[in-house]
Amino acid sequence: MKRYGLFVSIILCGLSLVSGCDEDKKQNEGDGAQAGTDSTVLPDSAVSEDAAIADVALPDSDMSPDVATADGSSGVDTEAGIADATGDGPAATKVSKPGEYNGYSEAIYSDEYELTSQYVTVSDGTRLALDLYRPKDKTTGEVITDKLPVLWMHTPYNRRNFDYGGNTILTGIGYPGSAATLVKYGYVVAIVDFRGLYASFGHNVAYNRGEWISAAQKDAYDITEWLAIQPWSNGKIGMWGCSATGGSQLQAATTAPPSLKAIFPMSCEFDAYPFGVPGGMAPPAGTPTSVPPGEQTTQASRDAVAQPVDADTDKTLLNQAIAQHAGTIENAGYVPFRDSLSDTVTDEAVKQWWIKSSPHTYLEAIKTSGIAIYAAANWDEAATKYGAFFTYNNVTNPVKLIVGPGTHCAWFTVQRETGFDITIEERRFFDYWLKGIENGVMTEDPIYYYTYNAPSGSEWRSAKQWPLPNETRTKYYLALGALSASAPTEADQKDETTVAYDVTADNMTTKGLVYVTEPLTADLEITGHPTIDLWVSSSATDGDFVATLQDVAPDGTAVSYNVHGRLRASLRKLEEAPYNNLGLPWHRFYEADVTPLVPGEPTQLAFDLLPISMIIKSGHSIRLVINFAATATPVLTPAPTVAIYRDATHASSITLPVINN
Repeated sequence: MKRYGLFVSIILCGLSLVSGCDEDKKQNEGDGAQAGTDSTVLPDSAVSEDAAIADVALPDSDMSPDVATADGSSGVDTEAGIADATGDGPAATKVSKPGEYNGYSEAIYSDEYELTSQYVTVSDGTRLALDLYRPKDKTTGEVITDKLPVLWMHTPYNRRNFDYGGNTILTGIGYPGSAATLVKYGYVVAIVDFRGLYASFGHNVAYNRGEWISAAQKDAYDITEWLAIQPWSNGKIGMWGCSATGGSQLQAATTAPPSLKAIFPMSCEFDAYPFGVPGGMAPPAGTPTSVPPGEQTTQASRDAVAQPVDADTDKTLLNQAIAQHAGTIENAGYVPFRDSLSDTVTDEAVKQWWIKSSPHTYLEAIKTSGIAIYAAANWDEAATKYGAFFTYNNVTNPVKLIVGPGTHCAWFTVQRETGFDITIEERRFFDYWLKGIENGVMTEDPIYYYTYNAPSGSEWRSAKQWPLPNETRTKYYLALGALSASAPTEADQKDETTVAYDVTADNMTTKGLVYVTEPLTADLEITGHPTIDLWVSSSATDGDFVATLQDVAPDGTAVSYNVHGRLRASLRKLEEAPYNNLGLPWHRFYEADVTPLVPGEPTQLAFDLLPISMIIKSGHSIRLVINFAATATPVLTPAPTVAIYRDATHASSITLPVINN
């Protein structure tokens, strides 16, 4: 039995103006435990027909490491790092609030734990590889046999470990959420490879979305119920994880496992299409719309680093599993519209890829499950940011929402830069739902969020509802190079330019049209969802429009925190959303909705920008940058001429959620 210490990883993720929804996770093999148990067969589980509908999950934004080491040489003070920044304090002091937790739940077990692995056979006969972390006694080092709650993650990213730039991280510690750090508080932690990936048997479709296909629709149900009946389990199960492993939790909720009491999904989608194809801006035909070409991890590379389970000492079972991976479908191919049928997926039930892949499609099943949900996101990530807000506002389950200042899944960076440890929130939430500890986590304000540039000590704030009740929707009209509080009164005013296809995050202001306020005379808080209303025309019959909001300092430096939105003009038709989308403009994006532009004719576009909470300081300016291409935009020769109108008849504007405090 090998004993594992605590590794530190800081992961930075994000999506730039012109990058797609990239997935470039590199996996590597880690040390395997040397002893284990035999395969275990799970009896068939009963799932109601309407609660077990197959769906599909989404590709992730690209993740890149800041620090990720296997030997602890992370540059982070290990005395205040992930393993120890748990909020422990004197037992007499009882505090339970976001980011601080003392006196309710102590580290009663050793910092070290037992790590074993085995196969679990799910109800259709497929064997899935599972790693298990169990606590040890502080004094004797013996494995604890008490019945404890279980936290598990369903992952396409290697149950054992990762390789980020050559640095190996144990998944239970290094993956965002770091649930293995909670083992010493009286939890068992499990991590399971998706079917068809790494050491698991079976066939996979779309790699990090494979939990939604018909063959896998009951896997999370089966694993949950298997965990619930083990001798070391108290029968109460939770799930954790970020990105695709957040989406796998919502998929699990659609099947309503009786023992699944609480989930903590971070940075995952609620509506798949606007994440996978933001603004309807699909790439040209022949290019997969799920994951940008060249960024998808291949099956061969995953198989090469797969770790066998303990009992499989000669890798016989691993080789059998890898043989079943042949013919893996890496992505859904070309699915440009919300109602497109995949040209690569062979499962008829999920060919309508984006609809079948959206948790909102199964909203009633999720609500009926009653599973408690703590939804999380970060302000500086891209379209995964939507998911937490829409999940929070659509479910009737017990629900909380937290939004931090990092990029996609970058809670280690949030901890390093602000001191806020997301694992404390996990522990408070799971202590309540899985251990019955009355710590107030469900009676405090349900929303906790960070505001950029807030006065020191007031950056983290709470709220009872979203959007905030003191929001004032405030219009700024486009003028000549300016944003104005006054509506235009002149006629025939517009700005013209030629589409630049080489736009990047660095040159966007020189490749598009720019509108800026005068320097502010007082601080201005923007918290919520900006929307934009543009009157446009083009010499072509279609075009892409990308709007980015920036905070510009007096020295000219600018930040955006991924506050951008986009729309393909031919898909501008507005519809009523099939869920509560907070009153934002919603586009169905069906193929039948395509309406070409009439060259030279002014046309109105309405769309929203990703949400944000920031204070633009006095002396700073608000800048709106409009570009006309992104990586998915088809290149036309010659490049079209486009125009933004700003006159009395065609008053283009951006509406900001200004907070009156």
